[in-house]
Amino acid sequence: MSQADEARRRVAALTDRERDVLCLLREGCSNAEIAKALLMSEGTAKSHVSRILSVLGCTNRVQAAILAHDAGVLPPGSRS
Repeated sequence: MSQADEARRRVAALTDRERDVLCLLREGCSNAEIAKALLMSEGTAKSHVSRILSVLGCTNRVQAAILAHDAGVLPPGSRS
């Protein structure tokens, strides 16, 4: 399995909302910025980020962002 295939498999385990958060995380957004963009509390954003890291098997946001890049995760309306 290629690195991109493995990344896509791991991202597929996320909920739609977690993928929304991952898109913003990939762009370097803070929890506060994610919360504002997705109309949620900062605590909820933090909870989503924690679960994303756990599901993806990442130890930090940078690893999650790299995995999102490898999986081809893009914000809605973006073109590759």
